[in-house]
Amino acid sequence: MQPVLQLEGAGAERGNAFWLRDVNLTVEPGTLMGVIGRNGAGKTTLFHMICGLSRISEGEVRVNGVSMKQEPEWCKGEMGLVFDDDYFRLDLSVKHAGVIYGAYYSKYSQGKFLDLCKEFGVDARQNLRKLSRGDYIKFQLAFALAHCPSLILMDEPEAGLDSIFRQEWMDLLYDVMEGTCSILFATHLTKELEQRADSVTMLSKGRQIFSNTMLELTEKYKIVRGSKEQMDGLSKHLIGRRRMEHYEEGLFQGEAQGLWEKVSVSKPALADLIEYLDGNFE
Repeated sequence: MQPVLQLEGAGAERGNAFWLRDVNLTVEPGTLMGVIGRNGAGKTTLFHMICGLSRISEGEVRVNGVSMKQEPEWCKGEMGLVFDDDYFRLDLSVKHAGVIYGAYYSKYSQGKFLDLCKEFGVDARQNLRKLSRGDYIKFQLAFALAHCPSLILMDEPEAGLDSIFRQEWMDLLYDVMEGTCSILFATHLTKELEQRADSVTMLSKGRQIFSNTMLELTEKYKIVRGSKEQMDGLSKHLIGRRRMEHYEEGLFQGEAQGLWEKVSVSKPALADLIEYLDGNFE
C-alpha cells in the first residue's frame, strides 16, 4: 500500500542557512506519527515544509506518491491542518469561515463541516474570536476533515490546554483514524503520544535523531540503573549518564546479553529520549 506521506532527505532553509536537513520518514495509511523535540527543534519548520508554507530546499516530499514539488496544489488538497497559529480570519463566524476557506478545496463539503461542528459541540453561529481555545481546535479539525484529507498535520494544537482536554482530544483523534486518515502530530507533551502513536520521529536542532515505530524504540533503547561500577561496565553502550542520589542512570543502546541481571532495566519514556538524545549529557 502506498505511504500517505514520504520524506526522503528533505530539508528547508531559513534565510541563507538550512534550518532543517536530511529528514527521512514514512507515514502509513491509518496511522498516527508523533513528532517530538524541544522548542526550536524544527517541528514547525517541518510541518511548514510539508504543507507548502516553506520551500523544500533539498530532497523530496511525496503525498500518496505524488511529488510536492511537481504537484503542490494537489498535494495540499490531500492535507488538513490543525495548527497552534491563527490562519483563519477571527472576525468570521464558524459557519462563514467554512464557506470562505472551503472554496480553496475541491472536495470540501459545507454540510459535512457543519455536521462535524455539531458532533464536536462547536456552535456554528459563534464568532471565531469568541471560541474557547478547545473549541477553536475542534473547529479546525472539523474544517480539516470536511474536505476528506488523507493526512492531517497537527502542530502542537493542544499546547496550553489542561490534561483532561488533552486526553479527550487524543480519544477524538483515535476515532478519526478509524477511517483512512493518517495523522502527523507535533508536540512537546509526550505522555498522550505514548498511549496512541504508532511511530515517532524526533528532531533536535534542525536534524532528525530517529524515526521509528514504538516497538522499534522499545527494542532500540533502554533506561538502565545501577552502581557506578555497573554503569562503568556499560559505558560504551550509554548515550548519556547521570548520577542520582543512590544510583546512576543512563540511556542504553545496543545488545547487552548477560548484563541485564546486574542492572535495573526499564522502558524509556519519550521524555527520557528527548532528554538523553538532545545532547544534554556528556
